[in-house]
Amino acid sequence: MFKTALIAAAVLLPTATQALDFPLRANDLGVKERFLTGNHGGGTQDEGKDIVARRFTSGSSWTTLVTDNADKSKNANYLAYGRPIYAMTAGTVIKCWRNAPENSVVGERHPALADGKMAGGGNHLWVRHGDGSLALYAHMIPGSIPAALCPHNDTLFTKAKGNTEVATGASIAAGQMLGRIGNSGSSSSPHLHVHMEKDGKPQKMLFTRGLTTSYAGDKASFNGPWSAVDGVLPNAPVLVWAPRKPGSYTWKGTPDEEYQGLFDHMSDSGMIPKWISCAGNGSSYSAEWQPASGQWRSHHGMTAAIAADKDALYAGQGFKRTSAYTCGSRQVAVWRK
Repeated sequence: MFKTALIAAAVLLPTATQALDFPLRANDLGVKERFLTGNHGGGTQDEGKDIVARRFTSGSSWTTLVTDNADKSKNANYLAYGRPIYAMTAGTVIKCWRNAPENSVVGERHPALADGKMAGGGNHLWVRHGDGSLALYAHMIPGSIPAALCPHNDTLFTKAKGNTEVATGASIAAGQMLGRIGNSGSSSSPHLHVHMEKDGKPQKMLFTRGLTTSYAGDKASFNGPWSAVDGVLPNAPVLVWAPRKPGSYTWKGTPDEEYQGLFDHMSDSGMIPKWISCAGNGSSYSAEWQPASGQWRSHHGMTAAIAADKDALYAGQGFKRTSAYTCGSRQVAVWRK
């Protein structure tokens, strides 16, 4: 069956609100793994997200564990644990803590939390952005926040509520690695808590890239359907296919039923296929991707007649076919200009 695979249109965000990068990347997960977001809710955190990770097992089932039947009491057995966290946008660190001990047993809080010797965010960063909004990245692994970003090296507060403020805060660039997902502070399991606020009010986080699919009832098909993030993540549990850092990637033998999703993910991440081939009458596809430039189009699963029509259509629009492959009765091609 002929399938369309055109590059997605750019997401248009309100000019009054800052456009953000998702704080996690697909590069840091396996092929069958995705992030999962849930609402945090409450006060200035009302637009916040708690983000974990899930691994596809079978059917519509996913697990939070690295391996089946792993010990759920150990942090390292959770898929999210240790994944890098990246700055959503540029800013300046205004508060932080970096060496608080973790909750060593999942589901149990460190006693220092109740004693007021530790922040609820555990190892965390507060970042002020150019528009005056603030972002909190919380619950990171001890020592994973670079000392260059946080000068506080004690493990626990020496007095009640401590002093997490920073006199001269470090500058942070968009996409800069901030630390790693952990389980410190007021946290029940490894996850990233992130939220934004301004003038004491919660702020929506508007993301420029990423794909989502519903995780209603803790179930989701591996093949989606995946939809482009329309700025704000849905106010419901969703799997997130986070953007991938642009670069050179080669995917081989992607099954036809998975190819559209992968195509959408790579184009959403700002890349273009340099070439695409197919096998088994379009039953699988292989492709090399690179950072996108200019305009481009691509279709797969085409008959010879449809391929000829597309070639004529795009030639009339100034496109040039840069990749074409035939496998049996099906064709796949890329056009650029």
